[in-house]
Amino acid sequence: MNYLSQYTIPFSGLKEGKHLFEFLADHRFFASFEESDIERGSVSIQVELEKRSTYLRLFFKVEGEVELICDRCLEPYLQPVKSKYPMLVKFSETETDDGDEVIYIHPGSHQVEVAKLIYEFIVLSIPIRHVHPEDESGESLCNPDMLHKLDELKAPESDEGDPIDPRWNDLRKIIGN
Repeated sequence: MNYLSQYTIPFSGLKEGKHLFEFLADHRFFASFEESDIERGSVSIQVELEKRSTYLRLFFKVEGEVELICDRCLEPYLQPVKSKYPMLVKFSETETDDGDEVIYIHPGSHQVEVAKLIYEFIVLSIPIRHVHPEDESGESLCNPDMLHKLDELKAPESDEGDPIDPRWNDLRKIIGN
């Protein structure tokens, strides 16, 4: 049995109205996606399903934390994730493109698979730059040895007396420097 099969919402026997479903994304969930940069995490997902005769409306609430590798010090850290996403499910024999918030399923379907949607919503909740958060005093929680090494390897700052490559002079005039 496929691990992701538990991330389906059976709607065929439900009455019209709102229904709540809960899921948990853990290390086995993230391992099910080959392209995943996330190996570990604990993210709870609540899906509110509003069933109507001609469509389904899904509202996802994603909250938890995932383990990422810091872009600055290369150490693992826990990144909190929290977000909300709406999704509309329409029934259609053919798939058309109505945007990012609409998916189509066959009219004879009895359930909707949400594993891929959950994964995408978790990934969208992660900032582009993966960096350790700062503590209460504003200090970075990155590995101090690595930060020291980065400071040693930093390019020296240019003094006003240093000659500037003349190709940059025209650009400086444009931006007003």
